[in-house]
Amino acid sequence: MTGGSARASRAMFDLIRSLWSSRVDPALAGLLPCDRSRLARFYERLREYVPAAPRAHAGTIDPAACVQGEIISMGPGSVIRAGAVLRDEVVVGPDSMIGVHCEVTRSVLLGPSTQLGHFVYLADSVLGARVMVAGNTWVANTTVGRAKTIPIIWKGRKVDSGRSHLGMLVGDGVRFGASTTVCPGCIVAPDLTLPPSVTLDGVIDRARSRALMRYFSRTWSARKR
Repeated sequence: MTGGSARASRAMFDLIRSLWSSRVDPALAGLLPCDRSRLARFYERLREYVPAAPRAHAGTIDPAACVQGEIISMGPGSVIRAGAVLRDEVVVGPDSMIGVHCEVTRSVLLGPSTQLGHFVYLADSVLGARVMVAGNTWVANTTVGRAKTIPIIWKGRKVDSGRSHLGMLVGDGVRFGASTTVCPGCIVAPDLTLPPSVTLDGVIDRARSRALMRYFSRTWSARKR
């Protein structure tokens, strides 16, 4: 790794460590991909975590939902709605909702109060607390190119994630607009509100969030003329 790449990697993991500030179970906190090794081994560590974690199913699972995965610590008020499909290892934190006809696999919703609207596809991802993903949001988790691992784009440099499948890493308090497409290896900084009908890639910080909002406002105004 060159000096520039090493600096980019350190800065990127500094950002990842800042994504989740809400208090979580220590064992779950140790699972979060806060350094290069944890990121590369995230799915392996998730598979080890899930069987040993205590269950708390205080919420509601609609009989029409298809739960093939494992639900961890679903607190009072949590809901898995009709038509939702959960498969492989899935961690659903307290007071969270997975909406109608969502598909969630190999992912962690830390919660509390994290919500997926209807028709959301979420794979190989980590979402923080108070995250709202609006309906018809699709999270790509693998590349169509020849690369064997997913690169994360950090300020024009590619940082290898070490993962063959990687969706998005989302900080606390993020709100996604509807009909969003998320490219593999996307990182979204905390407390951002994003417009609908956008494609997200690389690192979304406050400056890029504002630029996306300005672009959406201009194009929306043009449509109404």
